[in-house]
Amino acid sequence: MEYENQYLNSQTSKYDCLLFDLDDTLYPLSSGIAAECRKNIEDFMIQMLGIEEDKVSEICTLLYKAYGTTMAGLRAIGYEFDYDDFHSFAHGRLPYEKLKTDPVLRGLLLNLPYRKIVFTNGDRIHAAKVLSRLGLEDCFEGIICFETLNPNQNNDFKCADSRLNIAITKPYDIIKHFSQAKDASELPKTPIVCKPSEASIEEALKIANINPQRTMFFDDSVRNIQSGKRVGLHTVLVGTSQRVQGADYALESIHNIREALPELWEAGEKSEKVTYSGKLALETSVEA
Repeated sequence: MEYENQYLNSQTSKYDCLLFDLDDTLYPLSSGIAAECRKNIEDFMIQMLGIEEDKVSEICTLLYKAYGTTMAGLRAIGYEFDYDDFHSFAHGRLPYEKLKTDPVLRGLLLNLPYRKIVFTNGDRIHAAKVLSRLGLEDCFEGIICFETLNPNQNNDFKCADSRLNIAITKPYDIIKHFSQAKDASELPKTPIVCKPSEASIEEALKIANINPQRTMFFDDSVRNIQSGKRVGLHTVLVGTSQRVQGADYALESIHNIREALPELWEAGEKSEKVTYSGKLALETSVEA
């Protein structure tokens, strides 16, 4: 893969691009958004997929651990549903009012002289709402989201007796799989492309014309950070000060970025002019 030289300060900095996860990275886990989203997903599994309530929490956890997102796991084990319906159910009732405008982070981002891109497993509407609530919607060149990485997925499932478009085959028993220590069978594959798969990160880099060796990747997930490291990214784990294997840096909060990574500003101060090579054709025009 060939990469364009994006900035005039390329000779003074080893970075061209900063790649940011969205949820629990650009705002803290303590906001409660993640817990509310988990509850909504479990409600979807009960109300729309007919999964037994006493098994939902365990299945949700196992699928998240095995596939990166519960949604990807549900598709892998045999459930077919309209992706927009799922996202609407999971995100449509979130208490976005808990997210407040963050002028401090906005100032930090606007003063970072690099390409800045959001890379999230979430859908474009959710990403737009979060960035709008935080006051960061104009701080990024583009957003790589669910729709970006899954543009050709069949999303037209029709089922006459369902409130949503759901098609259910006999699901793979994920609980049984993990309860049998000697089970050597492989888990079924998911058609959904998402973090932490290395393929999803490589596809995101290709779409945005990003050179991993000149990119710093910020994420709150250890798995995502480790996958990013394996594909060549410089990595920053957000949400803890404890650095783990695969993380080059660790930040308790994204607000600590200037203190922990002064090199990002020092390189910019050596350059009098910073220019973009062009806007990304990504998900950037969604109304919040």
